[in-house]
Amino acid sequence: MAAASIPATPAATGSNPNERKLFPLRKQTGTAAFHMSKHAVDEGYDELNKLTERQAVMLLAEAQWGSTAYMPCAHCGTLDTHYWSGKELRWKCKSCGKRFSVTSGTVFADHKLPLTKIIKLAFTWANGASGKPALQLRRDWKVAYQTAFTLAHKLREGLMRGFNVGVLAGTLEMDGADMNGRRYREKRNKPQGGGGAPKPTIPAHLLKPQVDPETGEILVMGPPKPHKHDKRASMPLDRRILLVIRQRSLSKGKGAVATRIAVALSESTATVTTAARKFVSAESAVMSDEDPSYAKFSQLFAEHKTVNHSKAYSAPGGVSNNQAESFNWRMRRLVEGIYLNPSNKYLADYAGEAAWREDARKLSTGQKLRHVLGVAMRVGLSLWWRGYWQGKHRLVELLIEGPKDETRTRGKKKGWKAKPPR
Repeated sequence: MAAASIPATPAATGSNPNERKLFPLRKQTGTAAFHMSKHAVDEGYDELNKLTERQAVMLLAEAQWGSTAYMPCAHCGTLDTHYWSGKELRWKCKSCGKRFSVTSGTVFADHKLPLTKIIKLAFTWANGASGKPALQLRRDWKVAYQTAFTLAHKLREGLMRGFNVGVLAGTLEMDGADMNGRRYREKRNKPQGGGGAPKPTIPAHLLKPQVDPETGEILVMGPPKPHKHDKRASMPLDRRILLVIRQRSLSKGKGAVATRIAVALSESTATVTTAARKFVSAESAVMSDEDPSYAKFSQLFAEHKTVNHSKAYSAPGGVSNNQAESFNWRMRRLVEGIYLNPSNKYLADYAGEAAWREDARKLSTGQKLRHVLGVAMRVGLSLWWRGYWQGKHRLVELLIEGPKDETRTRGKKKGWKAKPPR
């Protein structure tokens, strides 16, 4: 018996004008197309597992110096083709006669892990989609949590000191984002959405002014002062603002090509101006939202355009700060979903990592590894993570207003001792 044919329904053919439409799928971007191409993956665990210790030395030398034969001496700085010892896997300086290895004078100096293991850990960390927590590195490579945590932070330190530097020029976008959230304490550990409580009413004196279009009569009086005037008083003391500046690509549809970040106590005129003067050249065109803290930008830079987000995502003529908004969204996902709310003391370090991941999104797996290793190893000895587990901690929080002392952390208090087992 032949199967009965099923007639097409109006919903299937689209002939019913009242049918409910599906939510449109996100358009495939150029970055997504790159990730699916063969050029995105040029190196994997199979290749890294075959690395010998000598090959690991040469990989780090190429990443750090761009050469395996011509490099500076770690002691006197002399550039030359120094004497190579294949037995010791080190060089001897032709000028001062001292010996040095590929990690001498770098963030990996005095390492105890084999270089092959360090490279594997860095590879896993660098190629995480939105970040890679230390606990996951520990599980992947069977190392102590302290080892994975310190190594990841040494890479972040290298990015903060060697990558989040330099002035941007061209068409730039700037925005600020609240990294703690205005009500994060009352939201934590509570289900989101689905609440049946009525929305709070806004006092009449805080409503926006409403004018009758025909008579011009004011129907509702506007606020007597800016709507954010008293907002700071209700904020938690450990609230932080992430300021991001992104440079647009010259090619249309290619997104941003460079990112700079700064962490501030508030999104004020002083903080945004300080960050902009640090990272933006005077001949640039800067785009932002209509926050009054950006009002002075028209005097500092060649051009300043704003977009009113209460009306549209972008204004005519390509005026928008959507690239900066996009970074803030990914940074919030990294902070809340991957690293689970890191302390403010190291928030700038995590933001530097997020900026590097954005700018390196179109590098292949092997290129990302070599890029992050090269940047991190060229900043010199670690200032913040040498002897961390022996109590040598960074004492300040890195803010655009200047280092802040006595920063609270989420670790164990000084002098903490484990209770003896019962």
